[in-house]
Amino acid sequence: MGKHLRKATAFILTAAIILSCTFVGLSPAAQETPRDSHFPVCDGNCGYCPTIVIPGVFQSATRMYDDNGDVMLDSNGKPLTQLMVDLSKKDIVKIVFKSIVPLLSSLLFQADVGLSGTIASIASDVLSGNEKDTNGKHIKNIDVIRYKHSVAMCDQDGKDFIYGKIPLSGYSKIAGEDHLYFFTYNSFDSILGLADELYEFIQQVKQETGHDKINLVPISQGATIASALFECYKDRDIAGDLNRVVYIVPALDGSMVLSKIMCEGIVSTDEMLYGRLFPTLLDSNQQWLAYLINIALRLFPKNLVHSILDKTVVSLADKVFVNSTCMWALTCSEDYDTLVEKYLSDGKHDVIKAETDIYHRAQVNRVSNILAMKEQGVKFFDVVNYDYPLYPLFDDWEDFNADGIIEVSSGSLGAVSAPFGQTLPDGYVEDGTYGASTEEHSYISPDMVVDATAGALCDSTFYFKNQDHEKTGRNDVIMRLAIELLTDEEFVSVRTYPDIYPQFNSARHNVAISNALAAAKAVDKSALSDDDRAELNAAIAEGEAQLNTTVVDPVAFKAAEQRLIDILVKTGNREAAKDKSAATGFFTYVLKFISNALYIYLGPRGFSDALLFRHGK
Repeated sequence: MGKHLRKATAFILTAAIILSCTFVGLSPAAQETPRDSHFPVCDGNCGYCPTIVIPGVFQSATRMYDDNGDVMLDSNGKPLTQLMVDLSKKDIVKIVFKSIVPLLSSLLFQADVGLSGTIASIASDVLSGNEKDTNGKHIKNIDVIRYKHSVAMCDQDGKDFIYGKIPLSGYSKIAGEDHLYFFTYNSFDSILGLADELYEFIQQVKQETGHDKINLVPISQGATIASALFECYKDRDIAGDLNRVVYIVPALDGSMVLSKIMCEGIVSTDEMLYGRLFPTLLDSNQQWLAYLINIALRLFPKNLVHSILDKTVVSLADKVFVNSTCMWALTCSEDYDTLVEKYLSDGKHDVIKAETDIYHRAQVNRVSNILAMKEQGVKFFDVVNYDYPLYPLFDDWEDFNADGIIEVSSGSLGAVSAPFGQTLPDGYVEDGTYGASTEEHSYISPDMVVDATAGALCDSTFYFKNQDHEKTGRNDVIMRLAIELLTDEEFVSVRTYPDIYPQFNSARHNVAISNALAAAKAVDKSALSDDDRAELNAAIAEGEAQLNTTVVDPVAFKAAEQRLIDILVKTGNREAAKDKSAATGFFTYVLKFISNALYIYLGPRGFSDALLFRHGK
């Protein structure tokens, strides 16, 4: 799950209401080069097990085909994908024309004159490529671009696509591109069907490489496919096929965001909806827009705002959720019975329910399956982010600790954590179910937020504070950690290299500092003054030192990045950032003041509700 969820959410909650649309489409991917007459193999004697990456939601490229088998194109002339969200200006104009009459009518009469249904329909149409029937079959002809063999056999476009999704080129330099595989899939497909495909892919990789065991790297949604595999193939000795499993921000018990929305709908708490929802959801540089939306919501009666949100959720549930067992796999096990009663109890979804029942069993058995495989020699590792707020789309979102999308308890197989922004209570005694702290190593995070001893992989789970789920791939320390876990058989726990890869670490995004460092190294030093040359050299040294360390100090890292930028600006090798903060800050302040004042004096109501003394829904 990632930027697509945020963009889709923005569409549902903001763009559809005020008729502004912003979407991010999937990057195109090329097909593989034709298969050679033989595979680059090492006969299993190279010392490195081949690795299969199972990427996250929407990290596989799809194509839509017409009845003749030809790729369908959107209005931009680009191949249609399952998301169908790369809208052109023409598409946006169509949406505006479709919405304008019900919008103006609803504003004029201060009632729902078809507006909620229209917006729900628009959201549904945009995602209609994912529609499936009650047997779980795609209504439209959708297929995935597959990389059937190793990265070594992909053309350059294919390699660029794969490495763009998973920055593991460092692994290829050690084990070889012929030992790296990328398992693509449709994020709205059959979860059990994907488990079958993955099992066959594992057998193929073993045959092609000559190895009798492989590594798996399940990322986010990819972990649900691995869970289905471990449940459905435990009687066929799947453990015997595996060397190491390295989870990266896995949805091992789904995502509370999706689960709660499907159970309860989008946030309904008045203070949240009219006050904190959009300021929390949008980035810091978009706070002015958040408060503008707060004000704009009041142009509609309160019951109409709720109707828009409710109908949109229902429409999307019918279109993309109910008949997709991969989406069911992203809900929490504790909500399963409630969701089945709500969506699958009508007698029309027996095929879907039969499959979700099996996956639910896999979800319930996730810990016992993993521990049983550990007993058989499979090494499991986990990377979990924490203390980054969940998207505030359901009422009690602040009660959980997460990485924006996956809560800590799901990703860590049960670790205890304080609610977001809080610490464990004074006098807290560690859970101790799967481990115990010693003088040499504490399983409670230094900031007193996480108790790892309650997690089933307590001794091999690494935590990164303040790391955003969407930007995990930009944290080079996480990627370097994954590579070491895949290539160093002596790396067996969080206690193996504590000075290099501590169990509790911090977020960082290395793109900006890497770009600044490259620019600094390209500067013609002969044209600089002695002082500037000395400062440039010092900034380069500090930047390199920060990039080389794997124990993250966020303050020092940001300071090194800024030092590089400052000297580049001073020497004329980079333009100074334009300071729009004063004007934007004042504009944001004014809008925030108006938004807060409206809540104080009008409460959670639209303008017409206040004039007519209505309290709304």
